[in-house]
Amino acid sequence: MPGTMRTASTVFRVFICLAFWLSAPRSARPQQASAKEVVERFCKLNAEENRLSLDGQKEVEELLYEQKPWTQPAEITVVRDHIVRASEVQGDKSQVVVDYNEWGRLDSSFHFTHFTPLAELSENHPIAVREYISLIRSDKHREVASNGQWHDVQDVLAWRIKTLPSSLHVNISAAMRYVREIGLRSKDTLVRRNAQVALAELSALYQTRFQQLTDPRQSPSEVLAQFIALQTEGKGLTVQGQEELDALLIQPAAWGTDKIHVTRDFVVSNAAFNGDKGGLYVEFIALGDLDSSLRFTSGVPGGIKVREGYTLVLSNKYSLPGRGGKPAQEFVGPNRWKIAAFPTEKWFTVNTAIRYVTEMRDKTTDATIKQNASETLAKLRTLE
Repeated sequence: MPGTMRTASTVFRVFICLAFWLSAPRSARPQQASAKEVVERFCKLNAEENRLSLDGQKEVEELLYEQKPWTQPAEITVVRDHIVRASEVQGDKSQVVVDYNEWGRLDSSFHFTHFTPLAELSENHPIAVREYISLIRSDKHREVASNGQWHDVQDVLAWRIKTLPSSLHVNISAAMRYVREIGLRSKDTLVRRNAQVALAELSALYQTRFQQLTDPRQSPSEVLAQFIALQTEGKGLTVQGQEELDALLIQPAAWGTDKIHVTRDFVVSNAAFNGDKGGLYVEFIALGDLDSSLRFTSGVPGGIKVREGYTLVLSNKYSLPGRGGKPAQEFVGPNRWKIAAFPTEKWFTVNTAIRYVTEMRDKTTDATIKQNASETLAKLRTLE
């Protein structure tokens, strides 16, 4: 009899918990990433070279239905960028389309094959390739056991990638780091020679890519306005976007992380420059600040003008950011105006701040940060 009562009590508690969960607001329930979101994360991790190392592979594995032990990739496709298209969902199956703009491919001997004729490289013409990625929604994934056989592992219900793209797709920066750290350190003479040639070709592609982002005919005011527009749109939230920002700087930025300013608008002063150096300033309409726990502190109703100074110089140099404490690699290109000195605070528009807070709220498991984010979103939406 006591055992029966304990069983009944357990069932009752489970029932109460389930009823509470069902009655809770949708925003309080765990959010399952959509098939498209899973592929977007997969492509982002690939582009940033996560699958080129054992440590990085672990983060990618969580998105896959079949999780294999890491091995060095046989070939790598170098891409300019990619677009993840809307997915088709039929029950627990989905197919997502990804359009890649591809430069070429590195094989296992580090020989780089261009997909675009060399004569067209200066025009920045990669080829467009479409890949189809299939996913299944499952509460398990598959792993390879020590005996080499596949076995099922119980997991949380989630969308998982079942069929991968035809090869690993990485951006130019990741490919250059991979060639330097693996190819140039090889003991094989042919591999090292191929890696040297590949690095020179990838460097030329990298230079071509950013010469187009920074038109040498732009005035100092136009360059600064472009930089502020990219920053306030949240370009710095992705690696590829940060590279676009860095292309306008003499040196890559070391941004502050404790606070983000929210602005309604900005105006760049139209100062006259003498010689190859001069100062400009930007006036922001500041609405408030976001702290690291996603708490928003409102400013003066309607906003207040905040002026910040910037120094620009005429330069023919730009840098490929280093990683792991390594120095940046410098390149030479046409003369253009670049930003030499600037404030390291981040500025976001209201819409960018809403997107950022929403994304951070959905990622965090900290209840306090989730609560702060929900309150912040309510305040920001009154400012749209």
